[in-house]
Amino acid sequence: MIGFITDWGLKSHYVGVAKAVIKRINPAAEIIDITHEIEPFNVRKAAHVLYRASLDFPPFTVFLVVVDYGVGTARKAIVMKTKNDLFFVAPDNGVLTVVAEEYGVSEIREIENKELFYRKEPSFTFHGRDIFAPVAAHLDMGLPMEKVGERLLSYEALKMKKPTLEEDRVVGEVAVVDTFGNVSTNVPFEMFMKLEVDFDDVVKVRVKGKEHGATVARAFGDVGIGELLVHPDSAGFLEVAMNMGYASKVLSVKEGDEMEICR
Repeated sequence: MIGFITDWGLKSHYVGVAKAVIKRINPAAEIIDITHEIEPFNVRKAAHVLYRASLDFPPFTVFLVVVDYGVGTARKAIVMKTKNDLFFVAPDNGVLTVVAEEYGVSEIREIENKELFYRKEPSFTFHGRDIFAPVAAHLDMGLPMEKVGERLLSYEALKMKKPTLEEDRVVGEVAVVDTFGNVSTNVPFEMFMKLEVDFDDVVKVRVKGKEHGATVARAFGDVGIGELLVHPDSAGFLEVAMNMGYASKVLSVKEGDEMEICR
């Protein structure tokens, strides 16, 4: 199984072409489109989306991750195997930061074997088709990691605010803003609940020097239309949302912004 994430969108032909290359090499490949709507170049968001999506995939899934603002430059193309037997084919630009930290790294290889490429002289700007997609196809067929290239001892990691629990607050960063304007953080909801808050309590959301009241809730409809709430998102992280509204606009936040939630 191949899980596919890009920032290419669906208006262009790029996703279809890459999937066609996979099928030419591995006709039996099962390709799951996780999303192709990562905002262009937003590696930080892609790193969090990748981790959250990967939680629901079985062992030995190959993730094809092409959010690659440095395509054609000296950045490395890599395959990472994590300790829970998942494979990630991606540019070495930080997009694998979260899965590496959460799962642990078993092995990393630089993609060097041109025999695996779709074109022996790849396009300067479409490594998704010519390098990443074919390597994902071969790995899905059982290609041993050592056939990909030389082993690497490190990978590029993004600097992220680690979630912390303090006396009366949790502090983290915005991980994902979705199409509904929901603001998911990197703070586990279980950590937030250690503040000894309960459902229906009102807490304070602090971001960019401003403070907003929000009700601790289970679901969006537990508060009035246009009201803010905090709740556990589907991956178990603390999320700030608005019932039938866009919390991201009210809070004026984006991925990477620091956020505090105080009791």
